Amino acid sequence: MIEDFVITQITRVVYVDKNEYPEKVTRFRAKELTTNELIFHYSGKATVYFNGQVLQTSENTVRFLPKGECREYIVDREESGDCILICFNADREVGSIAETVFVKNEKVGVLFKKLFLKWVQKDEQYYFECLSLLYKIFAELRKTQYVSYAQYEKIKPAIDYIHANFLSSERISAEKLSELCGVSYSYVKKLFMQKFKVSPKRYVISLKMNYASELIKYGEYSISKVAEMCGYTDIYAFSHQFKSEFGQSPTDFAKNYVSSK
Repeated sequence: MIEDFVITQITRVVYVDKNEYPEKVTRFRAKELTTNELIFHYSGKATVYFNGQVLQTSENTVRFLPKGECREYIVDREESGDCILICFNADREVGSIAETVFVKNEKVGVLFKKLFLKWVQKDEQYYFECLSLLYKIFAELRKTQYVSYAQYEKIKPAIDYIHANFLSSERISAEKLSELCGVSYSYVKKLFMQKFKVSPKRYVISLKMNYASELIKYGEYSISKVAEMCGYTDIYAFSHQFKSEFGQSPTDFAKNYVSSK
């Protein structure tokens, strides 16, 4: 998004709960977005395909979609969630590409809720207060570091490689990621930290552990088999990593999951 623009109109503010789109994949058919869209995700997880771009959304992410041509708009949900959508126009192009921003600042989610409440209450001066709140949202977003589309494209080969190989027992080396992206590893790590808030190494571990937890929930494999399927040759190392991630051993995790059903 550009740094300087004037909001000329807020056309729509909508709260979308997790039951609004029960289907896993939603294809929006509009050929054109008539306004810019700014969306705060309070929960859920999805991959959004928009005009050839791939955007990851999860809890505490803001998604921006630019006004204009809409060749493709698909939302593939891993987890349904709640969000607030603000549609607005400005005196100039706010941005030419879609973006997602992970927001640590709790103020942003609170401001979205305040704006939504003002919009639906329609009390005196509500519109001007909504404009003021939207400017405050953009002010807070300016404080947030994020990865631009160009930067995301730079590390995408590393992301794709990790997703294809994270279950391997072979270590994913810094040298390999640097080679794939054609930049230094320190730069790859910097962009990973901005995009995912973790290093590539920690990102790989998270993928392994999340996959391991799903295998354990499935209930068809022993803990040693799960460790092997996640690329661990040492079950003790696997158990230590799992406990570090989830606060309980794989065996306790399995027992607690069964008892909670």
